[in-house]
Amino acid sequence: MAIAAADCGFDVFGTEINTNIKSCLSENRAHFFEPGLDELICRYNNKNFHCADNFPVDKKFDAFIITVGTPLKSESKVPNFDAITAAIKSISEVYDGSQLIILRSTVSVGTTRNVVIPLLAKMCGKSEVFVSMCPERTIEGKAIEELKNLPQIISGNNLTALKMAEKIFLQITDNVIKADSLEEAELIKLYCNTYRDMNFSIGNAFCLASQTFGVNGINVINRANEGYKRAGIALPGFVAGPCLEKDAYILTNNMVDCLSKEFILNARQVNESLEDEVVEWVKKRVGVPSENIFITLSGMAFKGRPETSDLRGSSSVNIARKLNNLGYKLKLHDFVANVAEMENLKLGKSYSDLNIACENSVALIVLNNHRNYLEIETIENLAENAVILDTWNVCNKLHEKYFNVYTLGNINLGGVAN
Repeated sequence: MAIAAADCGFDVFGTEINTNIKSCLSENRAHFFEPGLDELICRYNNKNFHCADNFPVDKKFDAFIITVGTPLKSESKVPNFDAITAAIKSISEVYDGSQLIILRSTVSVGTTRNVVIPLLAKMCGKSEVFVSMCPERTIEGKAIEELKNLPQIISGNNLTALKMAEKIFLQITDNVIKADSLEEAELIKLYCNTYRDMNFSIGNAFCLASQTFGVNGINVINRANEGYKRAGIALPGFVAGPCLEKDAYILTNNMVDCLSKEFILNARQVNESLEDEVVEWVKKRVGVPSENIFITLSGMAFKGRPETSDLRGSSSVNIARKLNNLGYKLKLHDFVANVAEMENLKLGKSYSDLNIACENSVALIVLNNHRNYLEIETIENLAENAVILDTWNVCNKLHEKYFNVYTLGNINLGGVAN
């Protein structure tokens, strides 16, 4: 967001407390992989884009944009707004109540009005402040493109705030959609992500249900969709990442108990259940953990298309943790994710080369859908009679060479995928 704004002519100052992020920016690069981002950082860094520990007090700011995440509390899965409140408090030295505050973070309905606005009013000592909820809806891997081309949702707690937000975003994109209220804007973001989550859950539920009848779930979905426009059933796969894994919980956080709430949460739980399906497959096909038995997990980033290095909210990482807790020895691989970041998970030795990662492993589990898998014809270093679980059904050439290949379509069946 900061670089996109700089690219549109804004003078942008950003604050950051993470030393790794600041170090990477000092080297004119991002701390994560995003196509086109490093080039723009090089172009604008220390020109009209500046990263600092604190906002300079000698500058007059027109708006502050809060982009921090909203994690869930691990046990209760209730949203934790500590990062948002900390970000708000960090502007106290340069905020006087006249500037627009834009919240991009995903929050429960009512958070902008009931948490953000009272805190700002208390900070500046004014009864009227200017606040907009303008949710971020870009997809990782296409963020630069989408920030300028996607419709940007804007809102305001009053007409002045709405007009200020409109003026800013019309310099970034030609397509602005005005929400009637802060709450409507909050819901729009939550609905977009939860809809995707629920849509994928249908494919996952159908895939697992097919196997209770002894039928390959992927095959039946593909043939149901073929030439039939009214089907469009999603193929099975993990639905994760820093947004989709938690937005159903954020949406239902302060929702009254009702059928809709139960429906939304059940869909989320279907998607989460795939992680345990993989763990059970390992227990069945690999057997009891041993010091001399290794399993290779490939595709640790939460998705492969568009490619990303992001390990946050990754089902692959969750699966690795569950297997590690059971005592299995793991090797981790990804085509994009940083090896050092994977090592920091402390779940197993990490590699950038898949063949090396598979040396003497009794099982290979492919956990995202990166395009590189399409071209892999053989894995030379796997142990004899190794089993393969291709959870995204992308290793088509391996299916032709190896007998012991499973997919989510037949994870609960005996036999090969095709």
